[in-house]
Amino acid sequence: MSLLRTAVLTAALATSVVLSACGAPSQPAAAPESAAPSPASSSAPASNIRQPESNDLVTENSHEGARAFLFHYFDLTAYALQTGDTEVLLAHLDGAAAEAERVGRIAEVYGDGGWILGGQPKVKNVLITSPEGAGGAVSALLPVNPGEYTAFGAEGEVLEHRPFSPDGTIYTASVKYADGAWKLTSLEETPGAELPE
Repeated sequence: MSLLRTAVLTAALATSVVLSACGAPSQPAAAPESAAPSPASSSAPASNIRQPESNDLVTENSHEGARAFLFHYFDLTAYALQTGDTEVLLAHLDGAAAEAERVGRIAEVYGDGGWILGGQPKVKNVLITSPEGAGGAVSALLPVNPGEYTAFGAEGEVLEHRPFSPDGTIYTASVKYADGAWKLTSLEETPGAELPE
């Protein structure tokens, strides 16, 4: 009798396992930590993009620290354009209304299910325009070459397209140092600005 009962229970358990396996939707496996980055295309967003790492110079209260911070901020901008992770940019803003608005537009594209192809800025240089010892506040000019930019909607439709401009543009930035870190207080495109010699 116990042999029969064991056989029935085993059969019932096997049937239950098979039925639950067939009826349960499979969950996508998480990408392994070593998964290779895949850039965005016109049919799919980027994946497995790693956040750029910082270094000690980025938090140094000096002109070199301000330069390193601004280079790093633009690296984070490239990351946000590829991933939609705009929190990393917002964490470095203190005011900077025009930049906050631009960051909000990136978040909106991804929040609506879309993605961005290209547009990653290539900073040629960070030219500090403030005198040394300006009390933790620094201004700079940044010649930048933004790449070709296309924002796609959730269905793959083109929402916005900007072609590559070989002439690039110039950004004017202001940053301030407080509590052991730099914050961006202003960042605006100023294509007519004259670069120092």
